[in-house]
Amino acid sequence: MIIEILLWAVLPSILICVYISKKDLFPEPTKAIISAIALGFLIFIPHELFFIFFGEYYWNIYGDNLQNQHFIILLESFFQAAFLEESLKFLIFLFFISKFNAFNEPMDAIVYGVCISLGFSLMETLDWTNSIYFDGGPSAALEEAKVRAWSSNTLHAGCGIIMGTLLSNAFFIKKLNYLKLSFALFIPILLHGFYNFSIGKGFVLLTYLLLLFCLLLILFGWRKARKRQLVKKMEAEDKVISLNFLNISFTIFINFLLVVLLINYLK
Repeated sequence: MIIEILLWAVLPSILICVYISKKDLFPEPTKAIISAIALGFLIFIPHELFFIFFGEYYWNIYGDNLQNQHFIILLESFFQAAFLEESLKFLIFLFFISKFNAFNEPMDAIVYGVCISLGFSLMETLDWTNSIYFDGGPSAALEEAKVRAWSSNTLHAGCGIIMGTLLSNAFFIKKLNYLKLSFALFIPILLHGFYNFSIGKGFVLLTYLLLLFCLLLILFGWRKARKRQLVKKMEAEDKVISLNFLNISFTIFINFLLVVLLINYLK
């Protein structure tokens, strides 16, 4: 049973990453793909560090609003899940992936964006199935792994497609670069937040519609990027954006403010 649980928890995200990397007309080095998945998996470390340093303030807000379950679901969905997780994926991309020598064309941003997201999804699935295994037994853990194999991976891959597509435009097309940089974080936050919110509120139809939207993003977004590759004469393209700590911090801060405003508007 344990082997079956592990297979369902691990294989889907790995197989999707392999499929996407193999479909790239200018395939990325295997080492770079593995590194992107591993970096996504290791997001749990800065995620935990956030709660070590800032958890007291967050949990005070959480505790002060326990009677307002609607607000709690908003806080968990749009801040604890969407903002923190997508921001960490975003930072991993900017601080590590963008420095890869192999990152030299728009499609690469999509490939690496998906790999980071699915690396995180892999870690998240293992964490949830492990908890459920000890709380509810192996059968419950297996069911959780099977559900997350298509739901969590689809959501995270969709967010990775969006983030990768907008980052590819920011890095390789010289027009409104920093606006695209902000949207590359904000739109995945919105998608991720509303997905978690729909689950928390029991809006089953909305949950499935969002997953369908993610699936369409994966299919059509990928197809559009491939068409661009087909008309290229060579792989490498020049990056047209210069990143520094100030503009990256500003992007995170703006998105933080937008999430706070959104939570307060929806509450």
